[in-house]
Amino acid sequence: MTMTKNLRKILVVSNTAFTPDKEFMERLIQSYGFVCVIKHTKQAVQEDYMDAEVIIGQPNPKYLKKAQNLRWIQLTSAGADHVADAGLYATDNVILTNASGVYGKPIAEHVFAMILSFNRNLMQYERNRQECKWAPVLPMRDFYGSTLCVIGLGDIGREVAIRGKAFGARVLAVKRTVGNCPPYVNELYTTDDIDQVLPQADYLVFALPNTPETKGILSEEKIAKIKPGAFIVNVGRGTAICQEALIRVLQEGRLAGAGLDVTDPEPLPADNPLWKMPNVIITSHTSGFSQQNWSRHARLIQENIARYVEGKPLINQVDFRNKY
Repeated sequence: MTMTKNLRKILVVSNTAFTPDKEFMERLIQSYGFVCVIKHTKQAVQEDYMDAEVIIGQPNPKYLKKAQNLRWIQLTSAGADHVADAGLYATDNVILTNASGVYGKPIAEHVFAMILSFNRNLMQYERNRQECKWAPVLPMRDFYGSTLCVIGLGDIGREVAIRGKAFGARVLAVKRTVGNCPPYVNELYTTDDIDQVLPQADYLVFALPNTPETKGILSEEKIAKIKPGAFIVNVGRGTAICQEALIRVLQEGRLAGAGLDVTDPEPLPADNPLWKMPNVIITSHTSGFSQQNWSRHARLIQENIARYVEGKPLINQVDFRNKY
């Protein structure tokens, strides 16, 4: 495609987690008078960024300093910490929006897949199946009537809490600031009060973004306060939990188990003890993957492009100071 300086360009950067419908994107973008360029993140080069007014997808941070015309980035991830640094950009008037609302539902389902698989011993049953071994695996646990604590009540945490309440759990939630308590939460706390909920929770679900405030929020000291026999799930960022301390309490049997979609570092090294623990479920930072994600992405992108053209506030705008 031949480009001229008077044409406004939107660069769409695809990757494994974001595979847009090319015809839809071209039709949508061109309908607003922009030139559409779609490239996979591995094929996009610095020249693709230099004349882009808008980027949709996961941009390569090393190219952003040369993007003099850039005014808006629509991320296709909920996390924004990798590009929420004003020093990465050529100008100080770039708007950054994330994809909050796209991943909450599949991640919440992933959380309960982990919890219920653990409670019903499905991992051991799968090992038995491979050995053609018919044998009961006991004991089993109920989720109904338990106490679920959700740390982080954004899109993901909200969807987890809703499902936890529907399953018959008492739901506690922790967030940075307390407003009105939603109907799917029994008790709402601030992060300053996290010590009050740790001893109560049978299940702890971490759904936090990666920010300076959330890094190490579950320290060794905090882990010692967790109710013995609790099960931990982390679908936010691996840096939220002191992994060495988590390994120790799992090895000691103080905690029942863990479901980890995120670790620190990623990929998790092959010699890490977590791989060998029968009470740990590990997935490869894929809890948000779903065939239905594209339809949610499409609605968000379509709405935000319309708002951008009309000069209206964009949905999911990221605060560079808070990193989300």
